[in-house]
Amino acid sequence: MASLRLSAMATPIEQIKDRLSILDVVGGYVKLTKSGKHWKGKSPFTSEKTPSFFVSPERGMYYCFSSGKGGDMFTFLREMEGVDFRGALTMLAERAGVQLTNERAEDRTERDTLYAIVEEATRFFEAELGKSASSLTYLEGRGVTPATIAKWRIGFAPAEWRSLFVHLKAKGFSAELIMKAGLIKGNERSAEPYDTFRNRIMFPIADTAGRPVGFSGRDMSGEPEAPKYVNSPETPLYEKSRILFGYDKAKNSIRTMDFTLVVEGQFDLVLSHQAGYTNTVAISGTAMTDTHVEQVSRLSQKAVLALDSDKAGIASAKRSATLMLLRDMDVKVARIEGGKDPADLVKEDPKLLKSCIGKAVHVIPFLIDTVKRETSDERAFKLRVREEVVPFVVLMPNRIDAEHFEHVIAEATGTTPDAIHHEVERVREEAKREQAREARAAVVTPVEKITPKPQEFRRTEDVVFHLVGVVLWQQSVESPHILPSLLRAYLQDILGDERMQLLDDWSDEDKNKAAFVAEHAYGEEVDGKQVREAAQTLLRELSLRTLRTMITDVRKDLKDAEQKGDAALQQSLLGIANDLQKKLRSRETTSKDEFILHH
Repeated sequence: MASLRLSAMATPIEQIKDRLSILDVVGGYVKLTKSGKHWKGKSPFTSEKTPSFFVSPERGMYYCFSSGKGGDMFTFLREMEGVDFRGALTMLAERAGVQLTNERAEDRTERDTLYAIVEEATRFFEAELGKSASSLTYLEGRGVTPATIAKWRIGFAPAEWRSLFVHLKAKGFSAELIMKAGLIKGNERSAEPYDTFRNRIMFPIADTAGRPVGFSGRDMSGEPEAPKYVNSPETPLYEKSRILFGYDKAKNSIRTMDFTLVVEGQFDLVLSHQAGYTNTVAISGTAMTDTHVEQVSRLSQKAVLALDSDKAGIASAKRSATLMLLRDMDVKVARIEGGKDPADLVKEDPKLLKSCIGKAVHVIPFLIDTVKRETSDERAFKLRVREEVVPFVVLMPNRIDAEHFEHVIAEATGTTPDAIHHEVERVREEAKREQAREARAAVVTPVEKITPKPQEFRRTEDVVFHLVGVVLWQQSVESPHILPSLLRAYLQDILGDERMQLLDDWSDEDKNKAAFVAEHAYGEEVDGKQVREAAQTLLRELSLRTLRTMITDVRKDLKDAEQKGDAALQQSLLGIANDLQKKLRSRETTSKDEFILHH
């Protein structure tokens, strides 16, 4: 842990980095083990069996060789939680005990202003709820306590057409950004925009940092044509595929309780939390996405689905289970009888929800039972199990677990395990080609150490990145194995002053990442000769690639000049092309040893 003696002038970012080690942050998502001066673990970004993810506490950096992603603790949290820099800053500041000063309105970016607008709307709805006796009575009737109302910042949108719009305009926000936040609408017939939410109980939807980004509104008008729930549209802040309702408040409990409780609606969510299941998240009218599943699976590999028992609820359970089984999660389903939902159970007696969750069964026997309830004919039952249940066994990466459920299906259908296994293999064979394609896209061979060779770098940019990293790495050590000033000079000669300036203008984080990758590439026992030879080989390769690119560009310009009939330009370009060709042939016949990199 870094020293806590902070400079009075230290920025919040510097204070956070002084109080938190990158190991503290990354270790909450990735199991790390010591590997020399670094730490390693399996990549949280790709599916792999061998660790290719490395963390350098000394540099405060991480780098994933299987995905090419890297950065500091802020970058990591943004990748893992899907938040912007401000969201990562807020989360880490809270964890480090660092006070963030209120920003000035003139310093806000547009995204910051959108957050401010949604926050002000949340406060407005909260205040309006206190004025609406009927809404408070309704919430009380649903079993929601005042403490839960405060915890979830539940509010009320008045029935007026423009009450929120008028309020936000009075706060100095523009109509353009209020609309961009999804809080007002407009069309050609309306004289001015009108509120998206009217006469509704309002549930703020927060990002993983706990900042409101959107809303879900429950209708209070009772009009038949009015939709029961209206959710915020997609906005720059609210991406439905990434935001899981309640995740910001549930994530710590998911980790400590070691399972995620997934429910359908807003009242199911808040009342489940009220009943003590603070590990609950809600789908909230949208389909569960792979991003949602990725979020919860990082915290626990177990989930219980407590969704509606109607056809739509069962279909939703199947979609969620499909994504979860693919991630090797243990998925159970809590069947709620009598057309009730978790909110109904909590209102009646919180113990009923506990009992229901305690009796949850794995999704395979749940699906078998569902088919059995809907099918009276024995042969039809077996055929439906074959088509509707067997594919879920195929999804399981764990073959031991799959074999167990083959026996479960065999027993339920009165057939032999061999027959069920044959069907599983048939379905697996049908999907084999598609699965192989997905596997090739997902699985990347991990790299423990790199001995850089030209053929390993498909893109010229990768060669440049590595060589710049070597320069920065060697500049940071007391006894460099090469002369970094010479390597830099060769790079500048090959790339030109303008491109070299672009490299010099990299952010500190990008420079640190490049140095970390280069440092790790040669392992703990650094061989100076190996570093020099690798750099020399790559300099020669970069020079060849650059010359070939220049020749290609000149030929394109020459073709354009010919089409335009510009004889003078053609003559000039021919001379340049010939000079480049001579230089390329000369370089192709020389060895890498022309690049001297040592004292």
